[in-house]
Amino acid sequence: MTLVRAATSSDAAEIVHLGALMYKAVGAAPTPMWAVDSTKLVAERIGGDLIGMVIDAPEGGLACCGLVNVAPRLPRPGMLAHHMGYVQWVSTSAQHQYKGYARAVMDALLEETDKRGIEVVELHASPQGRRMYEDLGFFVKDDNIAMTQLRKRKGPQ
Repeated sequence: MTLVRAATSSDAAEIVHLGALMYKAVGAAPTPMWAVDSTKLVAERIGGDLIGMVIDAPEGGLACCGLVNVAPRLPRPGMLAHHMGYVQWVSTSAQHQYKGYARAVMDALLEETDKRGIEVVELHASPQGRRMYEDLGFFVKDDNIAMTQLRKRKGPQ
């Protein structure tokens, strides 16, 4: 049986390390400043509006992690909750892949969103993760088009 536990602030650096592996796998280039900023934010928010679930690696560190960002949201028709969840950084270290860890972490994250009454949970999936997410009940929306705009920060970077 895979032991999934709630993440704590002391897991922040390892969570960010696994998050960086996930970003590298999809072609992004995490920077040292990104890691510092992300570690601080994860440590501050974990257990509050950031739900984290992890699996400890037997050799130390984390084998797998996943996060759900909880954010206010206006209710949508048929859904009364005033919060939504956005799944981020589901990542498994290379030596622990294909053991069902990501699925166990996702099951725990979804159980926690259910406990909090979060009715809408969204994510972006990599091609490798798509089947697992579909097996969990996630679907590609076809009633509208998801669009993104990346904005430059004004002032010192």
